[in-house]
Amino acid sequence: MNILKKLICFVSVAVIGLVSLPQIALAEEKWPSGPSVQAPSICVMEITTGTILYEHNMDEVNYPASITKIMTGLLAVENSEPDEIVTFSKEAVYGNEGDTSHISRDVNEEMTMEECLYGMMLESANECAYAIGEHIGGGSMKAFTKMMNDRAEQLGCTNTHFNNPNGLPDEDHWTSAHDMALIAAEAYKNETFRAIMGTKSYTIPPTNKHDEETPLHNHHKMVYPFHGDYSYLYDACRGGKTGYTNAAGSTLVTYAQKDNFPIVCVVMREKSPDQYTDTREVFDYCFEHFKLLPVADYEVDDSADEDREPFAMIDQKATIVVPADVTFDEVSRNIRYDDSDEDVLGIIEYSYADRVVGQAKVLMNEQKIETFTFSENELQEKEEALQQEPVSENEGEEHAQKEKKSIHIELSGKMIAKIVGMIIGAVILILLLVWASQHAYIFRQKIATLKSNRRERTRYRTIRDTRKSKRRERNRRSKKLRF
Repeated sequence: MNILKKLICFVSVAVIGLVSLPQIALAEEKWPSGPSVQAPSICVMEITTGTILYEHNMDEVNYPASITKIMTGLLAVENSEPDEIVTFSKEAVYGNEGDTSHISRDVNEEMTMEECLYGMMLESANECAYAIGEHIGGGSMKAFTKMMNDRAEQLGCTNTHFNNPNGLPDEDHWTSAHDMALIAAEAYKNETFRAIMGTKSYTIPPTNKHDEETPLHNHHKMVYPFHGDYSYLYDACRGGKTGYTNAAGSTLVTYAQKDNFPIVCVVMREKSPDQYTDTREVFDYCFEHFKLLPVADYEVDDSADEDREPFAMIDQKATIVVPADVTFDEVSRNIRYDDSDEDVLGIIEYSYADRVVGQAKVLMNEQKIETFTFSENELQEKEEALQQEPVSENEGEEHAQKEKKSIHIELSGKMIAKIVGMIIGAVILILLLVWASQHAYIFRQKIATLKSNRRERTRYRTIRDTRKSKRRERNRRSKKLRF
């Protein structure tokens, strides 16, 4: 950022911060107490702000099982196109089928990336996950798992290490409910991923190895009545991913949304069917006890001129999540500056009850000065037209007033600089004149002294010349007397 932008950043963010200082809370800040659940480890996160609404042992490390495929799906939609052809290798097929979830693919079978993603997310097909990993990793599973761990680190995960793309048992493959919530929230923001994981049923068309279609059904019972079980369907559910191994127990990632309030719940090391009942209970709790507030509706810069557009503005999409009985004025604010993006002047971070509940970017508002130019001919034509039309005296005055109002001077940077320079020059000249008038007597005295000195020098020179002349005359006469 240049110096000017840094100055604007400081002024704008400081002004917004000052005009929107929170009122002193009279009541103690309290976070709603959540329900009692059976899950050994659980995390519920509001997706748009990243606020943790409810948790229990959320940083405890556990085996994730097939919810790992959310990370695999995220990397796939970020690094490939839906119509790319994925070829199943021998290792993808024979190393990931058997007594695991699969859809019976064959070696060298070809499917599009989109079809592989549906197979992985709906039927939890392990060979599809492995084939996706090989494809994205350029044929190297080691390269793909590195991509998984790097992406997890970028998202802020601190208790995660992936060692395969599908979550099959591996002692070096682990994560936490908190980290999985971060990964799942990021995946939900991707429109392609969101559409796939929320699909109830899908059909893979015939391939080069299968002459018949392959029907797929979502295994998540809050989305689709898998095996005819309707007892866990949840109207607000938008999708998710199931997981199970003997070592991991039941794991479950579930998305739910009401209005503009999206949340994700991650449970780990759960006993079936408690993963569904616990998820439903915390969803009901969150939708009842929390609400989203759009920041732009409350952050108002009172110092701004109503007739002019401000040069900085709050991100219109920014929201915060607070308990249902809390008002915006009860939330604390903390301003931090950000020079990573030229359009972002700073960030206002909001907190309540010692929890960060959201943030809002202060954005640069690119203003454009509208300029109006007119030519001499246009004005002359208007004047001639006015003279030709017979109008009354009142109408003539009104027309003249309109003409005055319609004249605009085009302002530019150079013109403004000239005007400022002229004003500064005039001020300096005035100051010099004032100073000169106050010290004029000094100049007059110096001039008088110079004149007096000149007269004295002239007088003394005349006396000397007279004396010399007399001496010369006496000498001349004395010479005449001698001869």
